[in-house]
Amino acid sequence: MATIRASCETCGDVELTTDDIRIRVCIDDNRGDYSFKCPDCEMTVLKAAEPRTIDLLVAAGVVVDAWNLPAEMQEAKIGRPISHDDLLEFHNKLHDNNAWDMALAHLLDS
Repeated sequence: MATIRASCETCGDVELTTDDIRIRVCIDDNRGDYSFKCPDCEMTVLKAAEPRTIDLLVAAGVVVDAWNLPAEMQEAKIGRPISHDDLLEFHNKLHDNNAWDMALAHLLDS
């Protein structure tokens, strides 16, 4: 099992094994990152990784998790973007019991 040196923002350089590191690669755009739990402070560290870094980690025996972008990313965007005012209005409706009652009544009528 290979020993890998990585850097924790709090503790500095730490030594890890291939079992301590996880790689994630997006199949759709080839972006990747790796994560590990720092052996000193026990915080999870997440770092973006260039393809060359990923290749080196894979060659050392680190397991790769592949994932896809959510399907919603491919949907056509129609209408105007949500504004700050839209969010405030939504927040207010969530706290308005009458709005909840009207929404439930509308659902039951459908």
